[in-house]
Parts: sequence; C-alpha cells; structure tokens
Amino acid sequence: MYYTLKNKRIFLLFASMYFLLLTTSLYGQRSSTSYSVEPTYEYVYSEQMVTGGDEYNLFTRIYLPKGDGPWPVVITRTPYAFGRTSGDNITQGQEYAKRGLGYIVQYCRGKGGSEGTYKPNEFERADGIALVNWAAAQPWCKSIGIFGSSYTALTGWIIADKLPEKVKGLYLSHYGVDRFISIYKDGLFRQDILSGWAIDNAEEPIKKPYRDSKNPYYEQYRYMPQKTMDVDLLGAELPWYRDWITNTNYNDEYWNQGYWSQLKNIPPKINIPVTIVAGLYDHHMEGTILGYEKLNDETRKQSRLVLGSWNHSFGITPTQHSPEHASDFDINKDQFEWLYSVVAKETIPKGEVKVYFIEEDKWMSFDSWPVKSENVETYYFTKQINQDEPKAYILDKTNEAQKEKITYVYDPQNPVISNGGETLFNSTDKRGSKLQKEPGYRDDVISFISPVLKNNLTIAGKIAVKLNVSTDVDDTCFAFTVSEVMPDGLAYNIRSGITTLAYRNNSLGNRQTYTPNDIVEINIETLPITWNVKAGNRIRVDISSSNFPEYSIHSNYAGIWSLQTKTRVANQVVYIGGEYESKISISIIKF
Repeated sequence: MYYTLKNKRIFLLFASMYFLLLTTSLYGQRSSTSYSVEPTYEYVYSEQMVTGGDEYNLFTRIYLPKGDGPWPVVITRTPYAFGRTSGDNITQGQEYAKRGLGYIVQYCRGKGGSEGTYKPNEFERADGIALVNWAAAQPWCKSIGIFGSSYTALTGWIIADKLPEKVKGLYLSHYGVDRFISIYKDGLFRQDILSGWAIDNAEEPIKKPYRDSKNPYYEQYRYMPQKTMDVDLLGAELPWYRDWITNTNYNDEYWNQGYWSQLKNIPPKINIPVTIVAGLYDHHMEGTILGYEKLNDETRKQSRLVLGSWNHSFGITPTQHSPEHASDFDINKDQFEWLYSVVAKETIPKGEVKVYFIEEDKWMSFDSWPVKSENVETYYFTKQINQDEPKAYILDKTNEAQKEKITYVYDPQNPVISNGGETLFNSTDKRGSKLQKEPGYRDDVISFISPVLKNNLTIAGKIAVKLNVSTDVDDTCFAFTVSEVMPDGLAYNIRSGITTLAYRNNSLGNRQTYTPNDIVEINIETLPITWNVKAGNRIRVDISSSNFPEYSIHSNYAGIWSLQTKTRVANQVVYIGGEYESKISISIIKF
C-alpha cells in the first residue's frame, strides 16, 4: 500500500515528532531545563550560506550574544530538517546565546536549504571540517565546542581528528564509532532501526509505504530478496542501503574504506576532552561505548562516559521499578554545563564513568569501563520440569549428570516477534524492557527458570550463554532472552542475545560452513547491562531461533541474508547435561 495524501501528511507529522524527540538534546525544546549560568545577554540571530566541501553552500543558523565578542561557540550539523522554516525559532540557540555561548547549527548537504544532494554519511567529513575551520576564522569566535546526538553526533565524530586549535571539547551521544557493529550481529541485520531509517530518510524518489504504528514496515522488512526490496516495493534503488545489507563480514572492503574506515579509526587520535553519552536501550549503545573505550589514555583521563537507562529518544526505560532517579541526569543541562565549563571557562575536565543501575535506582561512579566484575553467577539448563511453571524447565546451579536434549521446530515464516529489546527503534511500543508473555508461550520458545534468589544479583557487564546445538539445515539462528521474574510471576526482559551457525563464536570473522546434524558449541553474549535483580525474584531464560524485527529473519539457508529468495523449516536440538555444559553466566558485582 502506498501513500495517499492523508497518509503522507501522517508520515510527515510522525517524522516531525521524531525529529523533535531525537533532538531534545540538540535543540533544547524542554523549557524545564535550568542552567547554572543566568541569561545576561541579548542575542543576535543570523542565517548564512557557508561554503562546505566541493564548493557547495550550506544553510547555517548562527546565534551569538549581542556585543563585540569574541565569544565561545558550540557547533552541530544535522540532516533532520522536517518542517524547517527559515527564521529565529531554535530555543536552545537562543538560551545558549543569552548565557554568553554562541550557537551554530548547519543543515547537511542537500537538506534544509543546503545545496547539493544528500547521501547518508558521505559528505559529513568534508563539510564538517569546512564549517569548523570557517567558524574558527571568524573574528567573533574565541573558542569552539562540538555537540550532537545520533546522526548529528556522527558529524562530530567524523571530524574529531582534524580540528583547529580553537576546538576545546566534544559532547556526543547515541552514535557508534564502528558502523558494522551497530548494523550487524553475527550476520543478522538490525532491521527495525536500519531498514526503517532507510525508508524514512531516503532522498531518492521512492514511494513511501504506509507506516502502521504497531508493525511499521514489517512487509518491507520481510520481503525476499531484501536486496531488491527498494525497487520492488519502494520504486527506486537505494545503493547505500544495498551496500549495508550485502556486506555481512566485518572484514568486507566496504566497512574498511572511506568514511566508515575513517570513523572507526578516529577515536584514538582525539586529543581534546570528550563527553560520551550512551543509553542501555539505545540501538547505538555498543558502538557509543566503544568510542569511549578507544580513546587514548591521556584523552580518557579528561573524558566522561555517561550510561543511563533510556532509549534512543532519551525516554526512561524500564518503568516497572519506579525509576525515580533515572532522570536525575538531564542531558540538556549536562550538555550546556559541560560545554560552558570547557569552552567558555576553559576548564580542564576530570575523567568520569557514571552508570545507572536499574531496579537499584542508583547512579554510581567508576574509575574505568568496563566495570570490573567481582564474580560470575552460573546456571545450567536442565530438562527438569519446573513445578510452578509446567511449561518451563529448571535453571540449576549444577549440571545434570545425564545427557539430554530438547527439540523444537523453527519456521521463518512464523518468527518470534520482538517484545522488548535493546536495539529496537521504529517499533516504539516494543523497545526497552517490557512485560513478557508466559513461559513457553510458543512451541518454539523454550523457557528455563531459576530458583528464587536468596541474595541480590547485581549484573554489571555482559551476560553469556553457552549452548550445544545441532540442526538439519546448513545454517540457522539461535537466540535467547534473559528476564527477571517477580514474586507474582510477571517477567520483564533484561537482555537478549543472538547468533548464527555461520558466525558462531566469531562475530567479527568471516562466514563459516556448517554440516547438518553436527553438534557444535555456540557462545552468545548480550550487550552490557547494569541491573540489580532483587532477592526473592527469579531469572528466566527463553531460547528460540528468531527475534523479529529487531533482527532480520534467518531463512535457514547459508549465505548472505539479503540475497535469500526462500525459507525452509529447521529442526533444532539443544543438548544439555553430561558432557554438554549448556549454561548462562552472569557477571556480577556487590554494592
């Protein structure tokens, strides 16, 4: 189904709302934010076409305090121009300038009145370097800070190794510095964010499909072969999207040349302080944290990592534990205060790792990241029936002496639908931590539940699952979800993990072969999580073979997922007990 005029208006309204949510930190629309610096200046607003790379002129908004200057200024660049009209209408720019901090925002090439054609990511380095050098050369510019969130953070990262001396700090949130790991997990594409983003942001003349609020673009996500979905369903080829969905190996040339190669090699070269903000349920979390980890030692001593319990739009999640203090960190206020301190006061900041623990409802500071675990809690998968939940097996502290196996059938035409997740985006009502369905609610969802915890289980890091498995096809997928079960039996997801036999135990390697019916060991890790599971609750693990649309559906055929034209059923076997130590390992600390 394609857009009617009404549907088009609905889409544009949604896009505008998304832009507003995404850029809460960028444009500061929340009037409740209070800064420690009082407004003491009037401000002057101007618009200018600033020459970028390749001599294209780019529409640039400039807010300056009224007076002679020179002034400290902050800069960002954005492709998001839904509903943009010229004029003095950016609240954050006004508020910054009133407090003595100039503010510049430029629209990316081909967007918001800027000349040229927009191609995602391609021109941001050349255009960004041109803008920063232009600003540094202005007589009213004393010093510079760079900020951004999501794509606008990319425009900061991509130039961070080639900055003029006037740039004193970077404040970047919600964007990964290694594009491959933000896109793929063991050959499986993160469709809910990336296929959806491609459809929403393509400048090519595509026919925008109807966007169902509950199942946005699921028809497009499931289309086979995905490589031709753009032409077959949207009416125009998206060459950059085709690059994303066909280069499934970390070592593929596409990810190791041009701007993607530059991006992942920039963090160690940065020599000014950086604040990096990540969300536990943001799809960019892994790559955002990697940006901090890859900083050189000297830069890290003056840099910050802030890890909070929110999604990509800074919406607090989960909410079932009354997270009163999760919002104690105000991204708008923190951004201003840090930039003002570094750029206006020229203060040398101190390094910090600030982390929020779910359910404990507490922020904690650490000297480094990852947080050093003090112990590992291990549970083994068994075939013992859980007496309280007859559709679930028991997670036990000891491995069963006798070898057993559990079987189920995975049909790609009937995938397990994501219900809560850490890398969802377009499926807004499904992202984060959500109430789970009952154990074993499908025949292809195998549930295991631990005994009641006698002590708190404070998770600080990745959760790892080791499975011994076989299947009757030449490639397939295995997935799991870890949840916390409350005394009333309600369960909420903590983290999920997924892998394929093609990339088993080697996420960043090349595709491997698998011989049907061979028993192999697979090790799957989740993204890091900081969550204090309370004594009196239980741990639940659900094993399945799909998690759609968070990840693309595995066809059960070997090869590149986007080239597959058909699916087939796979008969899955999980081996437990005896010589097979299928288990879950949880890194923990103690408060």
